[in-house]
Amino acid sequence: MRKTLMLVTTAVLLTGTAMTGSAVARDRSDPIELTAGQITDQAAARAAQMKADLRLTPEQEKNWSAFETAAVDMWKKQTEQRIAWRNAHARQRGSVDLIDQMRSDADQQIDEANARKKLADAAQPLYSSLDDQQKRRFTDALFRRDRAR
Repeated sequence: MRKTLMLVTTAVLLTGTAMTGSAVARDRSDPIELTAGQITDQAAARAAQMKADLRLTPEQEKNWSAFETAAVDMWKKQTEQRIAWRNAHARQRGSVDLIDQMRSDADQQIDEANARKKLADAAQPLYSSLDDQQKRRFTDALFRRDRAR
């Protein structure tokens, strides 16, 4: 009886995984077009979740808004750049001007570096005020998205 139950459970789980996997593959093949409002909402939600996870003291909260503004701006810009890259890549489908592509990539890297520097400058006062446990949560929350890519 126990073996049968285990076999049935395993079969159900495998079938569900196979069905879900094909739906995910189908979803990834159809690009999702996010609106500017949706991008902003995602970035704001990520910042709100991060703030809630940190459980800031009133003194630490004084340093939050500068960090939040820089983080939301950077996250929005990253999402917009990914969408723009995907759209440009979909339109190319032919020969690519290597030199123009190199320049474009370099400009994007400069923009990303400037945004990260702005974020670091805004994060410094907040980060300095955090205890060790909050610093770990801050680091995990800040870089969670990068690891998920």
